[in-house]
Formats: sequence, C-alpha cells, structure tokens
Amino acid sequence: MPQIIHQTGDRRNPAPELGRLIGFVAGGIGDQIYHLTQLRALAGISHTGTIDIACITPGPMSRILAATPWVGRVIDARPIRRYLPGMRGSATVRALRLHRYDGAFILHRSTSLKLAAAFAGIGFRAGLADGWLDRFLLQAPLALDAGGVRRSLWGHRPFIAAIDEYLTDLGLVLDEDTPTILPDQESLRQARELLDPVAGPVVIVNLFVQGEGRRWPINAAMDTLVELAETTGGTFVLNAGPDAAEYHRKAMAAWHERCRKHQNVRSGQLIDSLGPDASMERDVALYHLADAYLGVDSFTANLAMNCNLPAVILFAAQRDRLTYRSRVTPLAPTTRGNLPSIGTAAIAQALHTMLADRAVHPLPV
Repeated sequence: MPQIIHQTGDRRNPAPELGRLIGFVAGGIGDQIYHLTQLRALAGISHTGTIDIACITPGPMSRILAATPWVGRVIDARPIRRYLPGMRGSATVRALRLHRYDGAFILHRSTSLKLAAAFAGIGFRAGLADGWLDRFLLQAPLALDAGGVRRSLWGHRPFIAAIDEYLTDLGLVLDEDTPTILPDQESLRQARELLDPVAGPVVIVNLFVQGEGRRWPINAAMDTLVELAETTGGTFVLNAGPDAAEYHRKAMAAWHERCRKHQNVRSGQLIDSLGPDASMERDVALYHLADAYLGVDSFTANLAMNCNLPAVILFAAQRDRLTYRSRVTPLAPTTRGNLPSIGTAAIAQALHTMLADRAVHPLPV
C-alpha cells in the first residue's frame, strides 16, 4: 500500500498519489466546512481526484456539496462519534472497511474517529493528536501547537493550522482563490429569479445564531441596516436556516417600522430569503451571486468564506476571529458578546470598503 511521506524539507516535491481517501470532520456544520480547503487539497493526491467525507451532518453536507466535483461520498459519522469496538458504531466501521481506503485524515481531536479509522483497517492515518492514545493510533500525529504563523487565521481553533502546515509540507497547495463550494445550475436559476428584480449591490445579512451571545440584536442590527441603506442603497438579503424564521419575522417588522420614519431608506430594501422556495442549495447560489456578506459568526459566515464571498463578520470576542480564507474583515466588541458596541460607523466603513473593492475586482460566477 502506498504511504504518504511527511516531507519537511523540499516542499516542491509533490505528495505521492493514493488510491482512495477519506476525511473525518466533526463539530457543527460550520466547524466541518472549515476543512474544505484542506480536504480539496487532499483530493488532489487521490487516484480518483476525490475524497470521501465522513461527517456528523451528512444531510446538509450532501446538499451544499452536491455540485462540488472533488467530493466523493458523504458518509454518516454519527454512529462513530463515541465509538467502542464491538459495541457502538461497529456497523459503520464494517462499511468503512469494505471501501478499502488507503488513507484517512482525521481533522478533529476526537479519539473515537481515530479508533474507528484504525479498526476499519485504514493503513495510513493522519490527524490532530490530543494525548498518547491519539499518537498511538496515527502514523502522522499532528501536534496541537503546530501551525506557525497560520495559527492567527484560526481564531479560537488555532490548532487547525497544524493541518495546514502538514499539507504544505507535503507540497500541497491550499488554494484560497477558488471557491470550495459550487452551486448547481438549477439553484443558480432559482437564486437569479429572487435577485433579478432587486437593485444592487446585494449584501447577504445574517443576524441569527443559536448562541444568544453571538446574535446581532434586532434593534441594533436594524439601526445599522437603515443607515447602510441610506448610503449604499441596494438590497440586503436576510439569510439563515429555518430556525431563524421567528427572528426574521421580528427583524422585518422592525425594518418596516424604521422605513416609515426614515424616508431615505427607500433607496435600499431588505428581503427575507426564508420561505417556501428556500433551500441550502439556493443559499449556495445566492452566496455566489451576491456582492458581500455582513453578519455574525455562524455557519453562514463560513459558507460565505468557502464561496469566496467578501465578508464583514461580527465576532463575539477578539479571540474568536476567523480569517482562514477568502476576504474577511473581522469586527469584535471590547466586551464579549456586546455586538451593538461595535458601532454602525465601524461596520459601515468595513462594508463600504469591501463593496468598493468588489466593484473594481468582481469575482466570476
């Protein structure tokens, strides 16, 4: 079986090709798509040009990656999150064994995922090592304090930079200029149907995330959007998952209340992307057609980065800031969770600068 050699010297030498590869990711869906740039680089050393992905949100991941050519199968990793040999997760491990993978890359600190890869008979295993058992289970254990200067890009997850460093040492290229997530043609048609009647620029906006301390309070958000609408015009598109429906309803009501008081708001508009035609596939297309993203640290912020949509992201704290790919302007309050204290002026300046650059250097769809 071919082996990956961890090349720490001449990075011009490419990593050897392997037959079949699988990558394991975990955490929330936003956490899982952190790794798409890394997974795409690994797909390039497979004989098939693809990599299978084992994840704990297989439904959503399958949908957002449906038109992405370097992704092979998306596998349900939920049964092996707490894998115990001979007990929990054995059926999934047997299925993995049947696929005869040559290499596994465990892009998470989970020891259970490493155990599952080992018991599935995958001969080469690389991944983040968090303790002696992890190091025992991996042929290429990656130290959590590795990653060099790239650690600054990963905010409160700096250890992910260890994977970046490992891959570049193999001679692989972490392509940050090409979107990792691509839309399908039908979803592009649906997204254009939503956006064709509206004026540009188009800014995707997300106020909502499950953690209350990371949400953008509706009143503060609407005050900011009103001011932005008066200066930039264009269209702001509220975008989040269906769990944000009630939050969106209140946000739209607050917007219309402000529109009655601010005549100039009519130069811009706010629309809600949730509704009967909403889908994750159409969201991917919207992020490819829009001009910028403005919103909270969430799955949608990571979607923007992986669709190469320039993004102004409001983080709950300085230490949370992520800038691992695409063009990102991170903003954070001095007091954790106090997003309104960031202020409209700072948000407006960041967004206006981003939109001006986007007008000069538009990205192809």
